[in-house]
Amino acid sequence: MQVKNAYQAKSDTLNLISVLIKPGELDSIQDELEVTGKVKILGDSLVFNPDQPFIKGKDYLVQSYIGVKFATIGNLITSSAKHNLQPQKQTLKR
Repeated sequence: MQVKNAYQAKSDTLNLISVLIKPGELDSIQDELEVTGKVKILGDSLVFNPDQPFIKGKDYLVQSYIGVKFATIGNLITSSAKHNLQPQKQTLKR
């Protein structure tokens, strides 16, 4: 609900997720390139529509900070909390 409200308030500046093309072993450029597209909220789901179709045989890295917690109570007690947020990551293959 918070994501939906934030998106409705600032949809043009809010970066809910990022999708990157992962370089292959034989690619000359070893940087991940961002895939441009639009994000829509449909019910309780985020839908990413790329501006260009995904390329067959490529791997894509999807990153999101939605639902990421800075630290749990256990992390704070044991002093193992990280100093910066780490995004949730998922690799997808086309």
